Amino acid sequence: MFSLDGGRMKLEGCRVVVTGGAGFLGSHLTEVLLHKECQVTILDNLSNGFMENISHLLSPDKRVNFVKGDLRDPETCLKVSEDAEVVFHEAAQINPVLAVENPTLDFEINARGTLNMLEAARKKDVKKFLFASTNVYANPKYLPIDENHPIDLLSPYAASKLSGEAYCIVYNNTYGLKTVRLRYTNIYGPRQRSTKNESGVITIFIERVLKGIRPVIFGDGEQTRDFIYVSDVVQANVLAAESDKSPGEVFNVGCSAETSVNTIAHTILKIAKREDLVPERGLGRAADFRRCVVDISKARKMLGFEPKIGLTTGLKRTIEWWKNISKESKND
Repeated sequence: MFSLDGGRMKLEGCRVVVTGGAGFLGSHLTEVLLHKECQVTILDNLSNGFMENISHLLSPDKRVNFVKGDLRDPETCLKVSEDAEVVFHEAAQINPVLAVENPTLDFEINARGTLNMLEAARKKDVKKFLFASTNVYANPKYLPIDENHPIDLLSPYAASKLSGEAYCIVYNNTYGLKTVRLRYTNIYGPRQRSTKNESGVITIFIERVLKGIRPVIFGDGEQTRDFIYVSDVVQANVLAAESDKSPGEVFNVGCSAETSVNTIAHTILKIAKREDLVPERGLGRAADFRRCVVDISKARKMLGFEPKIGLTTGLKRTIEWWKNISKESKND
């Protein structure tokens, strides 16, 4: 049951839904929820996810129920929300290039799909709904970026996510469904792949370097991002779910550290001992913002959130995972 313990909600033993649970972040979140003895229903159409991410979780005890389905189908959303107490809505169309090329598809999945899940949660009396959002600040007017920074959108992806946020506010204020919006920065870590469009620059660089191919840096490489390791994002989700202060709120989820793409490339090359692979240079890309580092003081104060994994440690862990799966593929 989703219970109160000293004024703080507890996830232990409750029934939860993780949309996108076979994906990169969703599978890591599902693992942690299982450690909390939750009963987890995963909704995933496998457009971004992989069954191998969760195959080790589909045990005979039936605490994980996998449903292959699409957010765009309201009936599927109702089905997975039956008896659920908490929904972690992580599923999304996340390919920025596809978003620019096909903004309608982006809207259907990220905005309408979120509305479908919210409506299902309302009808099934879900206690709490956590929404995975993104950077909606574009080129910042000041740094670090706090949650009150003016909204400025560069891509259809950010627009569709902001639409999802708006619906979360409405369902919290109008229908009484407790919603929390988490604005992720650039997540990286094991299980993030460049296939199925779920990767970021770190994964793309690592894949190329481990194959002996030079990484490609678009533009001058001095564009910056706030990179955060996947387990820290999972931590933020759990803390937000359990906090009695989080309903109706929005939180930045990052490391509050600004790192350039050049630094990422050279650090990966150094860890992989492939500094001979001098990066190539490519043209800058459209719908790309110049700098990003977020202020996480609100999440620190209200949730007790504190990133634990530094960039070098996180990169080492991610590279090691890639080396291991490369060995496994060779042995198959």
